[in-house]
Amino acid sequence: MSPAPTTEDPAAAGRRLQLTRAAQWFAGTQDDPYALILRAEATDPTPYEERIRAHGPLFRSELLDTWVTASRAVADEVIASPAFDGLTADGRRPGARELPLSGTALDADRATYARFGALTAWGGPLMPAPHERALRESAERRAHALLDGVEAALAAQGATDGAVDLVDAYARRLPALVLREQLGVPEEAAAAFDDALAGCRRTLDSVLCPQLLPDAVAGARAEAALTAVLASVLRGTPAGRTPDAVAAARALAVGAAEPTATLVGNAVQELLARPAQWAELVRDPRLAAAAVTETLRVAPPVRLERRVAREETDVAGQHIPAGGSVVILVAAVNRAPAAPAASTAVDRAPAAPGSADSGGAPTAPHGSGRPRTSAPFDLTRPAAAAAPGPFGLPGNLHFRLGGPLVSTVAEAALGALAARLPGLRAAGPAVRRRRSPVLHGHARLPVAADRTARDLPATVPQN
Repeated sequence: MSPAPTTEDPAAAGRRLQLTRAAQWFAGTQDDPYALILRAEATDPTPYEERIRAHGPLFRSELLDTWVTASRAVADEVIASPAFDGLTADGRRPGARELPLSGTALDADRATYARFGALTAWGGPLMPAPHERALRESAERRAHALLDGVEAALAAQGATDGAVDLVDAYARRLPALVLREQLGVPEEAAAAFDDALAGCRRTLDSVLCPQLLPDAVAGARAEAALTAVLASVLRGTPAGRTPDAVAAARALAVGAAEPTATLVGNAVQELLARPAQWAELVRDPRLAAAAVTETLRVAPPVRLERRVAREETDVAGQHIPAGGSVVILVAAVNRAPAAPAASTAVDRAPAAPGSADSGGAPTAPHGSGRPRTSAPFDLTRPAAAAAPGPFGLPGNLHFRLGGPLVSTVAEAALGALAARLPGLRAAGPAVRRRRSPVLHGHARLPVAADRTARDLPATVPQN
């Protein structure tokens, strides 16, 4: 895992990015549903995911040379099989040449992530929190400190017209604060760390979807800057004497930060669209853990997981050659399988207005395009009914490191938000980033809060 290259000729990189975008665009014109997902134009990709499911357990995108699945059984098999990994047998990431300047922070195989895991385990050199509870308590303190600023901004703008972007003011800042604490980033390096980490927010999307050249260049530079900050922070520390320390810290930070922000944003959007569910969380902020689980099921923060065959293998009756890619549609895997057509109709989401690169599209909660057989978002779902758990944050590759942090920090964020701002409401349409098929990340999530509700005493969870 080396720092992202920043010396590549921008003109040559731009041409390759354009060619890859053109290939995906052309495949979409041929009605390839996987290509239409990668084009990331629809406000909700659910209709395309359900078309892939209709093809059977494993769909072959001929034009993009990729197998795609919406099957839980196939997804579980691919994740568990040693035949599949993050890189090819000779250590390459498929599509690296076609997607220049895409982030390299997460480029590693299972064996490498197993080594990294020893550094990022609870109480390890890069995760001093001894257990999940300690991390959650630390995240809660930092969440409340951030919410002081959110409340002040809302109060300054007035009871009815005030609004803040929850992602920018809260959801993205909280994981950065937690990561800073765990990685030992000193105050004098905090701004550089935060800026570099925010600049890496397109990394997960960039490995499957070509970004605009200015964004790709900025992302590569941000990754190099993050590497430099972490190298400086770890130099001379016990952890820094480990050869893998900087790469492991970078993978933890990049793999956790934006998925956490997306998970928090998705959860808030789902909850506010269901006032009764938000009221349940306000009454008992301990339901934040259930809110995280339900959001992982209904609106996961990472919608596409790719694995590469290190050797020839067979999956769902199809032969996968060495080097072949299988992409898992995480949200589709979590939905109930289609039953008779009359009861599983899909509400098609409207196409986003404007061109594919016009900044973002307003979105409804993810339920708008979900098959009607999908179980509803329910914070009080009995534990037995929730088994097996949602397929999300699979515990190998990068989520072996960041998965526990993502879910724990999101739980702290939602509990604090419900306690401090019980009158939270949407203050306009949520806007998703363009060229974000993996995260389907927020560009903006405007919220406001009723003043009367804000003035109520904070709900304190009982131990």
